[in-house]
Order: sequence, then C-alpha cells, then structure tokens
Amino acid sequence: MSCAAPNQMHWDDLAARSRGDVLSREGVREATSGSGYEVTFLDALYRVDPMAQEIVEISPKPDRLLTEEFQILLIRYLVAPNGGPIERVEVSEKDFPGGVTFFQGPHTLQVRPIARRYGRDPEAFEARGRELGGIPAPYGDKAMRFEPFPQIPVTYVLWKADDEFPASVSVLFDKSIARWFELDMIFTLVWVLTERIVEADGA
Repeated sequence: MSCAAPNQMHWDDLAARSRGDVLSREGVREATSGSGYEVTFLDALYRVDPMAQEIVEISPKPDRLLTEEFQILLIRYLVAPNGGPIERVEVSEKDFPGGVTFFQGPHTLQVRPIARRYGRDPEAFEARGRELGGIPAPYGDKAMRFEPFPQIPVTYVLWKADDEFPASVSVLFDKSIARWFELDMIFTLVWVLTERIVEADGA
C-alpha cells in the first residue's frame, strides 16, 4: 500500500462537516495545539488538521510513517455517519450485504501476515495484542479483540499450524460496523490493523 497523501475529496469532505458533528464521535476531541482534531487509533493518538491537510501521530511514535490508506481511514472515521452503540452480534465479512462478492480476490481480508508471524506462537499473538489494548476472546486457538476506534471492535481468530494444516486467521466484526463504514473501508481497516499488529519493531 502507498504512502501518498489522501485525495483532495477526503479533505473537502472533512472540511465541510461541522465541528460539533465531528466531535460527537467517541475518541475525538479538539486539538490541544493548532487547529483540527485529535483522534485515537488503538494505543496511538493523532492530530488531523483539515486546514493544513495534515495528519501527524502525537504519541507514542511521532516519526511513524503514515500510509495513505491509514490517513484516509482516520478521515473516513471523522466523517462517518456515527453508527452508534455496538450490537454485540459478531459477523464475518461475508455476512454484510454484498460481502460475499466484495471480499474476494484483491479484496480478501489481509490476514496472512498474522498467520505467518504467529501461526506457531499463539501466546506471542496474545502478548502483542495486549500491547495494543486487545483482550482475549473465546475463539480458535487464540483470539484477540481490538478496538481500533471506540465502539468498533474487530476480533482476529487464530488457528495455529500443526503437522497437517497451516495456520489460518479469520476476522469477526460487530454487526454495527456496517453503520460506520462501507465495505471498502472495512477492508482498509483490517489492512491497517494487520500492519500495525505485525509492525516490524512492534512484535
């Protein structure tokens, strides 16, 4: 995935929203320095400035490279229709309307890096998940539930490798995520989350 800046249309969309609407989202507040908003993603805090058209990580790694997709994801969260509380009904990506058709080929969820890194070490997956604020969930050989954004839980289910089968990973979402994001942004969310979990200097 690329490291270019988000398309102008994303910035225009954010600039057109009222501050009150943007600030109504969980995990979003007025920027403490400069203009714009501060928003959390996992264990990190970001400043999104629609005036300067800039996104920077405040903590814990101000020098982290922010991909175009990640920046778009933050903006789309800020302009999403505020999907409200979770439903506590977990579904797979194929359960969303149009999901069976969309989530295949180039849009298959990006989970192979999880299987490669943690397929023979589920405990390391749990340890890394806890570093990012994840909590164990009762699925597979090891499952971790993350909240990349407040009230948008995403659960990775790991089945470890054995002598007969390679490791595999599936993803569960709270059904309410469809009120926040379209299918392409759900795909992007998993891509970004997977990258953050397997970050070279993180595990």
